[in-house]
Amino acid sequence: MGGIKILSDEQFNSRLVYEAKMLEKEEPTFKPVDGDLTHWKGVILGTGVYDGGVFEIEIFIPRDYPFKPPKIQWNTPIWHPNVRESEVCIGILGKDWTPNTTIVGVIEALRVLLNFPNPYSPFNTEAADQMLNDKKKFKKKVREWVEKYANWKKVSEG
Repeated sequence: MGGIKILSDEQFNSRLVYEAKMLEKEEPTFKPVDGDLTHWKGVILGTGVYDGGVFEIEIFIPRDYPFKPPKIQWNTPIWHPNVRESEVCIGILGKDWTPNTTIVGVIEALRVLLNFPNPYSPFNTEAADQMLNDKKKFKKKVREWVEKYANWKKVSEG
């Protein structure tokens, strides 16, 4: 009797409005794309080794949300063990997803992942290996990528 869980259109729209209000308050850099509450774009700022970096992220909310997690597209190139191309590997978007998780919660989890990479659960194995075995080289490459790709000018051009 499991079946596919889905909210009614009215419930889904109410959830999107609720999420939009939370985002406006908690994550003001995130805005709906063309007024579409199922498509958001914004930035998170790096700290630690990613300090000074500006990372653009897009969030796509599927129709079966909140029973399925949103899709995340990491638009800013980054040297990170848990990000490969535009995809992110984080439990909250997979096995650890629950319908109680909000989009604000997802963004917070991405911010934590950005600033505290997990080389033991890699998506970019080369970056993870480098982080574990040659921290100096890893930090140097991170800094090069931050300077080259992760700045306000690049985000505004995108």
